[in-house]
Amino acid sequence: MILFENTLSIPVLVALLLSAVLAGSWSTFRRLRPGAFRLVLFGLHLVTLIGLSWCLLQPGRKTSITQLQKPRFLVVMDTSKSMSLRATPDAPERWDTAIDALKQGWASKLGSECQIDLYTFSSSLGEPTSLADLPDLKPEGDSTSLRDALAKIEQRVAGLPIEGMLLLSDGTDTSEVLDDWISTARPFPVHTLRLEKPGGWQEEADVRIDSVNAARRVTAGWTSEMKVKISGQGTKGAPITVQLFENDKLIQEKPTQIPDSGGERDVVFEVERPTVGTFTYRLYVPPLKGEKNKEDNEWATIVEVVDAKNRLLYAEGVPRWEYKYLRRILLEERQISPVIFFTGGDGKPQAATPAENFTADMAASQLAEFKIVLLGNFDAAEFGAERANRLLKFVENGGSLVVLGGTKSWAKGGLLETPLGNILPISGGNPEPLEGESPFPVTLTPQAASHPAFAGDPQFWKSPPPVLSVFTGLQAKPAAESLVLAETPDGPVPLVLTQRFGQGKVAVILTDSLWRWQLGPESGDARPYKRFWSQLLSWLLPKEEDLTAEKLELFADRNDIFLGEKIALNARIAKLDGQRPGAIDATIVFPDGREIPYRMESRRVETATGEAFEGFALDFKADIPGSYRVSATAKTPQETIISKPMSFYVKAFSPETSPRPTREDVLQAISNASGGTFFEDVRTLNAAFSAFDMKAKEENFSEFETLWRNWPTLVGLMLLFTITWFARRKRLMP
Repeated sequence: MILFENTLSIPVLVALLLSAVLAGSWSTFRRLRPGAFRLVLFGLHLVTLIGLSWCLLQPGRKTSITQLQKPRFLVVMDTSKSMSLRATPDAPERWDTAIDALKQGWASKLGSECQIDLYTFSSSLGEPTSLADLPDLKPEGDSTSLRDALAKIEQRVAGLPIEGMLLLSDGTDTSEVLDDWISTARPFPVHTLRLEKPGGWQEEADVRIDSVNAARRVTAGWTSEMKVKISGQGTKGAPITVQLFENDKLIQEKPTQIPDSGGERDVVFEVERPTVGTFTYRLYVPPLKGEKNKEDNEWATIVEVVDAKNRLLYAEGVPRWEYKYLRRILLEERQISPVIFFTGGDGKPQAATPAENFTADMAASQLAEFKIVLLGNFDAAEFGAERANRLLKFVENGGSLVVLGGTKSWAKGGLLETPLGNILPISGGNPEPLEGESPFPVTLTPQAASHPAFAGDPQFWKSPPPVLSVFTGLQAKPAAESLVLAETPDGPVPLVLTQRFGQGKVAVILTDSLWRWQLGPESGDARPYKRFWSQLLSWLLPKEEDLTAEKLELFADRNDIFLGEKIALNARIAKLDGQRPGAIDATIVFPDGREIPYRMESRRVETATGEAFEGFALDFKADIPGSYRVSATAKTPQETIISKPMSFYVKAFSPETSPRPTREDVLQAISNASGGTFFEDVRTLNAAFSAFDMKAKEENFSEFETLWRNWPTLVGLMLLFTITWFARRKRLMP
């Protein structure tokens, strides 16, 4: 394709060039006497202009090129130690079954049609290799991070033509307590394989504790919930007792039963927390008769009971996706104590956390106990004018209010039509939900650059994750700050706005898909959803709370670890009135009473919310199981700062080597949610993959070439200009 590069029209260019020829001719014939020199100079001038004209009028050439791009197929291999388990002595190891699946004929067939990338993972994800590296692989990982590995793979291959993935794993994830992530939608089908025959684990009697789900930080006076998941097989119908110890004192026990063929049960304890302190809770299941592996019959966790300050009330309508992910974030936040209600199937409020003596009515006396209120999806009639008026007074007196996006909240008959409309930073008569075929890009406004909700990493917030929905028809009030905008086909619309009212603060979120920030490929290690909420809540808390913050704070990347794993102990110093020390001293008290000093070296530390700061760190690997206690001391020329102690627990066993069946429910859920297939055996997998027809896809791109931009043309043109100039100067011509 021929393309003209000049921006002026051809007639205009021709007119200008003719003018230059006429001007040169007039100058030459007027200033020079008749003769050979005048003709030579006029000829040079004419050749130069012709050369310039040729360059200006010469088009460029666009060449369209079509290439065949091979699709890609991913093989993801679990290399943790649990892959070396087998159901019975004569059964193959899970690892052997996985290797056998990769040696079938489908691998050669697909390898000729597409590029097969091999990823390995255990505690972390490895770099992509090929199936030729299979002989060098061994199942030696001490832990499994299946959820994290899948998320990171999606980030790495974003934008590539991925036809599918074969996940060869036993479905165990030792880093995740809950399984609520397994039904996440994937950008390509994920196929899984049964690695052992069902029922093989029934022969040996075994009962074990799989997980303990409990809040790590609770408020004094609460009665909180501790959920224990146990599983096993070979019980012969015998009852099983789950015992709960607090600081080695038996406080509760509950019976349950597991079928002889195997299964799992949830046991829930209600634990009172009357006093402030750090408590070690130990869960224990007495072994069955003839049970050989007894190391996984015990689990311990440490709970910190704190004063009831910085309470947050979250009232939601019928539970939805935003509620699911926001609830988890609020329960993890160390700076608040959340009380959460949702609307049940009967239309009445249900407590999702220990409610103490609070209700969802938001009486003035109860609101006085809270610093922040979050409102979910309510319309005006459902929420009521009385609660709205009490919340208005709450904000006026210094409380903070956040109204989440919802199809009821931001619609006709929504919260804008209650007294809360007077304090919200938006107005509008006809709000409407807008959902597009593709996500709406998100940008931050200049005001957000200096706002605490988006502090910590300016480079990251230059490109926030997109959203799937926005509520349009709403405008920012004059006193409001628009922090985030969504780009729609009709132009940018506000997404996150804040405003001060009286002594308090108000924030609104005009999307009901902010939860996608938790799942999208952009999240990764940055965790934008958690970071946003953590930093927004910090801004919403009253300023005076900052005055009580500890000067030296200790925290860890995890609360519990298994024997042989490492834990990162971190520290930071706040409000330092002098020179920052190069290192600080830490003392670790071991379970056997030994007190051993360590040095925490200066290091850049990044929290789970994405906040990064210059702090101190120590990588510690425990050599005995039990409860550990850590304290730190920082010395400066001006003062000595001592931290509050923190604790962590080291479990005596590794779930990687604890005999247990594969998690086929996890594998099936991953495949179903992604549009993949759960294969019953290697033969079925080989037949299905051998039938795949993966054709290379055509990829079109263009190359642009400007015909006159080459060395001979440019040198010749410059030479003509130079000769003409010297000739004219020789005869003193301008």
